[in-house]
Amino acid sequence: MNMKSAYKILLLVALTLTVSSCIASKGVYHKVGKGETLWRISYTYKVDLQDVAEVNNIKNPTKIRAGQSIFIPGVRSVKRVVPFKKPPPSYKKPRRVVAKVEKGRFVWPIKGKVISKFGMRGDSMHYGIDIRASRGQAVKSSAAGKVVYSGSGMRGFGNVVIIEHKGGFFTVYSHNDKNTVKRGETVKRGERIALAGDSGNATTVHLHFEIRDGKKKRNPLFFLP
Repeated sequence: MNMKSAYKILLLVALTLTVSSCIASKGVYHKVGKGETLWRISYTYKVDLQDVAEVNNIKNPTKIRAGQSIFIPGVRSVKRVVPFKKPPPSYKKPRRVVAKVEKGRFVWPIKGKVISKFGMRGDSMHYGIDIRASRGQAVKSSAAGKVVYSGSGMRGFGNVVIIEHKGGFFTVYSHNDKNTVKRGETVKRGERIALAGDSGNATTVHLHFEIRDGKKKRNPLFFLP
């Protein structure tokens, strides 16, 4: 076995072990104060603004409001955020990073209503989106790529398909009634890969869909049109 093959297998194992859509997450809720911005909040907590935006489904960072609760991932305690104050004329304003939204990089894998978004769900993190579906409805590849997993060996997730895409991205499709592709197959954008169902620990027919940037879990709604 060459190094490239070994790496892919290790990466697949890592995806398998971390694919759970609902696990306990470390973090705190920060209540936005008057004059606070998402950039200043992220800077104070020393967390990536993109991560905060995605986990809270905030596509426009300028739209946060005082009194809003924002989940800050990966931290243990609430911090005091110093509100923005108008600086003197000599002050050089730092470059502020805004949340990146790549609409259209991936397409919707199935037509239906989003019944559960990416982010905190109660006291657990939901690392994907759930889309309501009809049994047997076609599940389609969100982008062209290669099937690296097709099976039912992930506890609780029933029939699962994982596709590797260019740029180190992976998409995960679970709770399928039936997978219609096999590992090693190359698929086109929009090609059928499974039929929707409620296999695994699902209480209704739906598709649980995830986007991974390497091992990092990303908010699908930041990539879908």
